[in-house]
Amino acid sequence: VVLVGGGLGNAVLFSIGAATRAAGSKVLYFAGYKKLIDRYKVEEIEAAADTVIWCCDEAPGFTATRPGDKTFVGNIVQAMVAYGSGELGEQSVPLSDTDRIIAIGSDRMMAAVGAARHNQLKPYLKANHFAIGSINSPMQCMMKEICAQCLQPHKDPETGEISYVFSCFNQDQPLDSVDFSGLATRLSQNSVQEKLTSHWIGRCLSEIK
Repeated sequence: VVLVGGGLGNAVLFSIGAATRAAGSKVLYFAGYKKLIDRYKVEEIEAAADTVIWCCDEAPGFTATRPGDKTFVGNIVQAMVAYGSGELGEQSVPLSDTDRIIAIGSDRMMAAVGAARHNQLKPYLKANHFAIGSINSPMQCMMKEICAQCLQPHKDPETGEISYVFSCFNQDQPLDSVDFSGLATRLSQNSVQEKLTSHWIGRCLSEIK
């Protein structure tokens, strides 16, 4: 099982990795961060994986503390390609053995991983592997399939048929079916309120000082 985590997505994945290992699977974990200061729960992530690839956009990158773990400066797709191609050295858990990929992070990261599987990562993956992502659409009612705020379009990769699912009922959705452009549009609908909230928080904190 390959876990692909971006930023806060790693807070969810290390528990999934621990359960997956307990069930008898080998776990290869790509943990991605924008900045060096963003990394946390290192011990938990290490315990959740047989091999961790620590990825960071900010140089000089992280330092691996366990034999077999790797580090990479760049985005997570680049790290997966570098690992799969052998650029990072010996693969203690070969990427080519992958049966499942679980990605949790920003919509752009998950979309990039989903697309890369059919392009630059294709030579390093089994043709029949299965990939899912945790699709955190905007949610409102929290009552399971009531308000449709979290409605997510899917497009069948073979037939092109469009269907819709409630993400509040099932956030774990096939990467090949998710309409990521639709998801990005839904996620941006609250951007004005989010910016205003950020300014108010900043103002409140400045008054406290």
